[in-house]
Amino acid sequence: MIAKASGYNKSLIYQYFGDKLGLYTEVVKRADQIGEQITGSFIAELLKNEKLVTDPAAFKSFLEAMTREMVSFLLEHPSYLKILFWEAADDWKTWNQITYRPDDGTQLNDLAIAAKKSGILRQDLAPELFPILIMNVTTATLQYTSRYEHLLGKRDSPQLKERLIEQIAKFIIHGVMEPSLL
Repeated sequence: MIAKASGYNKSLIYQYFGDKLGLYTEVVKRADQIGEQITGSFIAELLKNEKLVTDPAAFKSFLEAMTREMVSFLLEHPSYLKILFWEAADDWKTWNQITYRPDDGTQLNDLAIAAKKSGILRQDLAPELFPILIMNVTTATLQYTSRYEHLLGKRDSPQLKERLIEQIAKFIIHGVMEPSLL
């Protein structure tokens, strides 16, 4: 079925990947590489800002820019979002076998530790949950847009995209930043 849908000979798929699990593992690796290429390099560039962990305005701008980039990427690559949720449903068995460094989760954890020390990150927030919460708020919100299309409108609408970016960013900012700095 996979060979037929892709227009390739079944024996070629087995020759290159061994079996369906081998093919699926390569699909997950490729998704991870694409995600790291796009969001990882963008986040790495933003992290170069020395004021990021000392200036609340810079930290807020970082969260807004990161949200914009993540939402844009996920809306432009809907199959990536599907793979993420498929992997989550399978307890990340394949994704956790992929080795890569540095990953954006580690970079964001380090940022959260520094931001917490300087008082920008909420003091009651565990820094190691910072990247997980950001990713979950973003991906879960986008995953549910098709479920609630009757309330939100079409997922590919530019107006919905802007509204999603704005609302997700606000939710993240108010959830992770020290309230007295907002």
